[in-house]
Amino acid sequence: MSRHQDSSNCNRRQRGFTLIEALVALTLLGVGLIPAFIQASNSIALADSVQNSLVATHLAQEGVEVVRAIRDDDWFAGSAFGASLGGCASGCLVQYDSPSLIPLTDNPALKRDQTGLFNYDSGTATIYHRMVTITSVSPHELKVVVSVTWTERTGAKHFDVEDHLFDWLK
Repeated sequence: MSRHQDSSNCNRRQRGFTLIEALVALTLLGVGLIPAFIQASNSIALADSVQNSLVATHLAQEGVEVVRAIRDDDWFAGSAFGASLGGCASGCLVQYDSPSLIPLTDNPALKRDQTGLFNYDSGTATIYHRMVTITSVSPHELKVVVSVTWTERTGAKHFDVEDHLFDWLK
């Protein structure tokens, strides 16, 4: 009988020890995995933020390029420097295919169509808002500022591009 009692006590001790081991292992696993999950979540948020900033950068540069194209069209048509670029001191809208500037009454969100192009006419609304301001520095120089704003989880963001256009003939 003493042998049976010894074996029963031994089994109880082993079961109790195994339960304590399991609890310690789960605690250590939890302590180790929680920071890893937090780091993964932060990495995803940072990747989204970088992607948003990259898109905003391209949208701002596109705005400058559209204004340059309008200026170039004026030059080819024989119009005076800046003829089609007036009226934007308080802001205008442009999109990739704008033949002229659209005076700003409000600043709607840009939409993204099925082909991936950003515009104001069709597609799914995005988080981006773009505004172009053009001011005269001199009779032969215009200052163009394109501002892109958007909101992320961390708050409002903006990206500005400034360029100066000059009268080629002066």
